[in-house]
Amino acid sequence: MAEYKDALEKHRCRDMEDLQFEAEFLTRDQASQNSFTSVCHLTSTIGIWVSWDPFNPDWIASAANADLAQVMINTQHLIHIQLKNEQKWAKVVEEKDEGKLDKMRTENGDTFMMKTEGQDTTTGYPTLREAIQRNSLTLVRLSQPTEPNRIYGTDERKPGKRKIGWAQAIFPLRARLQDLKTINLSRRNGTTPSRTN
Repeated sequence: MAEYKDALEKHRCRDMEDLQFEAEFLTRDQASQNSFTSVCHLTSTIGIWVSWDPFNPDWIASAANADLAQVMINTQHLIHIQLKNEQKWAKVVEEKDEGKLDKMRTENGDTFMMKTEGQDTTTGYPTLREAIQRNSLTLVRLSQPTEPNRIYGTDERKPGKRKIGWAQAIFPLRARLQDLKTINLSRRNGTTPSRTN
């Protein structure tokens, strides 16, 4: 994590996307001094852009155990899990041991303990993080369980409006940005840009 922060601070970047833009102007030797800068230089050299925030504390994958457990308690988010050879819905009702263990309760009132992370070879249950990832593929941030309409599309559909995901929106924007860069570079060089579409 220190190397990641060093790369952002040295180049005065907010995130990896900014670092990719900055790395475009570095030599290979300059970029190779830090693995994150090196990766960003490589992506800009081959013309791809990666949206990546590896240590975001709001991400379910990297959130503190206690924070994850508390969000699941507060939102009463249901998780589908196999319990005693049956598929059941359960929710986190209590955290124990600084969020390392979670007390779960099924819809019919059965309770059991589940680890938050790591491997649980003793109970046969997945960990809470695994269960969230298996059940709710769209959950990435801790703030998302409080926004069920945005996650699952249960809000009203507006006539004539089509919902698209982030990836569907961002790739055309980045392609347009690349076109604008090419046009700008061509104008500087006095050449006519060729259309790729």
